[in-house]
Amino acid sequence: MVAVLENDVANFLKKVPIDEMILGIGDVARVTGVSTSQLRYWERKGYIQSSELTEGGNRKFSYKTVIQVKQIKQFLDQGYTLSSAVARARKRGVYAEVLHSFFEQRFIRLTADDHQETIDLGIFDPEPAYHLVAYRQDNSWRFRLDPAK
Repeated sequence: MVAVLENDVANFLKKVPIDEMILGIGDVARVTGVSTSQLRYWERKGYIQSSELTEGGNRKFSYKTVIQVKQIKQFLDQGYTLSSAVARARKRGVYAEVLHSFFEQRFIRLTADDHQETIDLGIFDPEPAYHLVAYRQDNSWRFRLDPAK
């Protein structure tokens, strides 16, 4: 059996509206384990930002901020100070943005079957007649050039 993410599905995955995924402060507290009062404090200190305030004054947070809160909490649980935890979480956020950008620009297709998984990363710049394809073999990722279709 072969599972292939065709172009329409690949395009959908690349364009998931992460910035439009908004949660209320109570939901953020529940999924991250950080109290609402702590979230308000972090926002006042500029460590995190709410996306919007509703007419009733309720804070709404983006999915990216939820991830940032979760990372800050993990660093705090490891014994880092709040300012150090925030700095580390922000650095991870930069890494995530780089990976997101790469994925958006280069991901073409994913194929998986009983024998091999492949990820088509698009045109191989030095040789435009080929696509750079990552494939998993013996639990490690390797690369090959396949003719462009």
